[in-house]
Amino acid sequence: MAEGGGEAEGGEEGGAADGTIEPRGSGVNKFVYWAINNPMGEWSILPDLKPSDIINARSIKYMFSGNLDNKIYTNPFYFATEKTYLRA
Repeated sequence: MAEGGGEAEGGEEGGAADGTIEPRGSGVNKFVYWAINNPMGEWSILPDLKPSDIINARSIKYMFSGNLDNKIYTNPFYFATEKTYLRA
């Protein structure tokens, strides 16, 4: 995982316009994070977070599979993928 500042292109910034996500570059989304599955793979940008992502991630324990697009099956139910959980 890598951390960067400033403006990063790509990623998922959905919700910033309607106020559910703090804009990129401020608050919990001050930094941009990238993750990679293997040393020869492509870096993928982790999505920006909503406050509910952090609250939900703190209520579960999960062992990563290594696939950032995997859905998480746990109790209580978690409505996001591994990349959101990793970021939170």
